[in-house]
Order: sequence, then C-alpha cells, then structure tokens
Amino acid sequence: MAKMLSMRDFDYSKIGNIFELDEVTPKMATEERLDDSGNKIMGNDGTPRKFNTDEIVGYKYSVTILEGEHRKKSTQITVAGLDCPINNAEIMKRDSVKCRFTGLKPSMVGNPIYYKAEKIELVAPQAK
Repeated sequence: MAKMLSMRDFDYSKIGNIFELDEVTPKMATEERLDDSGNKIMGNDGTPRKFNTDEIVGYKYSVTILEGEHRKKSTQITVAGLDCPINNAEIMKRDSVKCRFTGLKPSMVGNPIYYKAEKIELVAPQAK
C-alpha cells in the first residue's frame, strides 16, 4: 500500500520571491497574566494563555503569492522589528504594491500556513 500524502511531502519554503502586499497589521508583544488568586490564566489546551500588550514588536504582512504552484494563494508573513516601509493608507493609494522578503521560512505549517522573515523590501514598479 502506498504512503498517504501528507504536509511533509511539500516544500512550503518555495513560494516564490515576489508578492502582492494587501495589508499591514502590527504584531504586539504578549505576556502571561495572573488571575485574582495569583494563578496563571490557562488556555483550553492547558498552557498559559498569552495576552497582547500595547508594545509593537513587528509587523504582519498579508500577501498574495505571485509565483509558482501556490500562485494566487494568500498567506501572512511576520517580520520582527519596527522598520515598516509602508502603511495601509499608502497601499490603498496604489494600484499594486509588490514586495519581497529576506530570510523567508514557514513558521506554522497547518491550515492556514504562516511564514516569518527577517526583512521586507518593496519592489519598484516596472516602467511601461
């Protein structure tokens, strides 16, 4: 009997180099908190629950993949750090915002799949 197809059979790191930037959202720092009795607040899975703080530690970029077998699919790529080259207002003003990421790799393979990268770079529009 043949082996069942699984997520490990795909190379999720190969999603191309150029992406269409759809939206930017801040990634907030998280912290564990205590209840009124001084016990850690736990999640349904039995691990300490994480709560967002007001501190921005990076940005999440919602993108559409433009190349390869995953073309036209969407994902989210997180970049740690406060260097954000564009905001949502500027994205909405433009017809298209293309970008690439340095150090791109999967951070969570499941449904959906998320990625992380070291840096984002905007790609200049091609002259017509």
